[in-house]
Amino acid sequence: MKVLITGGAGFISKWLVEKLPQNTEIILVDSLDGQVHKNLSEFAPELQRRAVCIKADIRETQAYQDAIEGTDVVIHLAAQTGTGQSMYEISKYVQQNVDGTAKLLELLSRLKQKPRRIILSSSRAVYGEGAFVNGSEIYYTQGRRLHELQQGIWEVCNDEGTLLSSLPMREIQLVNPTSIYGFTKLWQEQLVKNFCEYQNIDSVIFRLQNVYGPKQELDNPYTGIIGIFTNSIIQRNQVELFEDGLMSRDFVFVEDVAQAIVKAIFIEQPISSIINIGSGEATTLKTLVETIAYLTKKQPTVKISGRFRVGDIRHAVADMSLYRSQLGKWSPTSLKRGLEEYLHWYLEQVPPTDSNLQVSLREMEKKGLLQMSK
Repeated sequence: MKVLITGGAGFISKWLVEKLPQNTEIILVDSLDGQVHKNLSEFAPELQRRAVCIKADIRETQAYQDAIEGTDVVIHLAAQTGTGQSMYEISKYVQQNVDGTAKLLELLSRLKQKPRRIILSSSRAVYGEGAFVNGSEIYYTQGRRLHELQQGIWEVCNDEGTLLSSLPMREIQLVNPTSIYGFTKLWQEQLVKNFCEYQNIDSVIFRLQNVYGPKQELDNPYTGIIGIFTNSIIQRNQVELFEDGLMSRDFVFVEDVAQAIVKAIFIEQPISSIINIGSGEATTLKTLVETIAYLTKKQPTVKISGRFRVGDIRHAVADMSLYRSQLGKWSPTSLKRGLEEYLHWYLEQVPPTDSNLQVSLREMEKKGLLQMSK
């Protein structure tokens, strides 16, 4: 088996490389972007020992085209991530996520031997706010209205002002991104799906929920809410919660994600599906902070600020039924156990400062994307 992993120096890839059998031939391509890989000029030693490592932007296909000939499976992880930043660095996200995917697919079309499967890491961001229910009626919204957020109306309501109940995100639901990042992930999905259909290549598109765990970059303020909260609690013993602190997310442990990808690599029969990857459990940000505080034996000052980010959704949790029917058993790591592993790793790292986070927040304020409710 020969596999290509784009974004190969990244968080998920590090776990994936560990999970792959020793007789797997691995090609890693990564630009080592400074925002994602702070002060890193080359691939980590453990990756260099295990794989052919190529430092290149995904769009620079000439840098890796010879190395990937004969690839059986492509795992496309390379992407700019982060909802907030995508709203003002639009061209960066479109160029890296959309044009980067297009360039990769063009290269694959030129190979003498085409891969049998492409696995894409997409995002729950493609759902936007997702689906809601009022009695027996299902609603799809265009996202929360700015004037409502400015008034501190956090939950999603219908046009008559009736509070709606959110439904778990299912793959058959309509997609309606509320951020540029979400749109670029949806475009990635559509490019891969269309390309694979006419090239007779099997495709697996994983819509990932909030992935966390050891080896996640601590200094990147645009991804990893668990890292941000952990930094704030341990370094400053205080934390800010946006809105009313009751936004909910589905936190899925990185090892579970890596195992799902490995399973998809080696299944012989065609899959050709879009599949959610999440824990299937919704956790409010307030509960997340309380859990981290309990595990670290801290009593932080929690400020529920009423600030909000434009483009953020209110609730997210994955329906994992399709995964189980397509790929089999799914027994995700509990949040408590996953946080214990994460915190054990975190405490062995060089403590990051929150300067990058504050810079990112000021930038969003300047762009009108971080506001205070009235």
